[in-house]
Amino acid sequence: MTEELYISKSYQTNCNINIISISKDRRSIIIDKTIFYPGGGGQPKDIGYIAHKGNQYVIENIELDQNNQYIYKLSHPLPKDNSQLTMHIDWEHRYKNMRYHTLLHLISGYFYSTYGALATSSQIEKDYARLEIAFSEDCLPEQLDKEQLKNKIEDLITHEIPVNIEYAKRKDIYENNELIRTYTNLIPEQINTIRLIKIKGIDKQACAGTHVSNIKEIGSFQVEQLKNKGRLKKRIKVAIT
Repeated sequence: MTEELYISKSYQTNCNINIISISKDRRSIIIDKTIFYPGGGGQPKDIGYIAHKGNQYVIENIELDQNNQYIYKLSHPLPKDNSQLTMHIDWEHRYKNMRYHTLLHLISGYFYSTYGALATSSQIEKDYARLEIAFSEDCLPEQLDKEQLKNKIEDLITHEIPVNIEYAKRKDIYENNELIRTYTNLIPEQINTIRLIKIKGIDKQACAGTHVSNIKEIGSFQVEQLKNKGRLKKRIKVAIT
């Protein structure tokens, strides 16, 4: 199986790789390790390329085969000499997504701890991110506008809390409902050891995305939208500035 370095090393931007298998046209490869986030959980996939002796082979797509191995589709064929291969990612793209992803954790953590509300969906786009939250009948916010929400999240950021990674067995996750804070549990059935993201006092939940190491790195942002999606749901749209 490919070693997924991005899970524990979000700040790593390149690594040496070896090819496990390659297609006949030499444009599809399975490799021994990767720093390339494949996308999922509302976070876009990384942008990157494979380098070989000064040449770049852009990663155009990534797929899972029947054995849950990642196949990297390249812009043009690799040469027969497969030595000295390195993988590189676009750091600006990755870091922006790390900041957005961590910001969404803060917002969902705030709504969960304050109202017991659950995230129903999230998506990071090029210039903004959105999050939808579902409330229960007996715990709806009476008044909350964009500026109030922004102030509450900014106050959390001033505490400069580290973002830590922990691991738990799947059975332990299901025995502790506090660790499933989304409306629908989307953890694939084949995953038995699950990574948890912990922001002390704010959020702790299962997540496979990439995050900054301290919430202070989120920086400044705007709450561009806070609107009702029916009586028990709200949609939040934020933009990092």
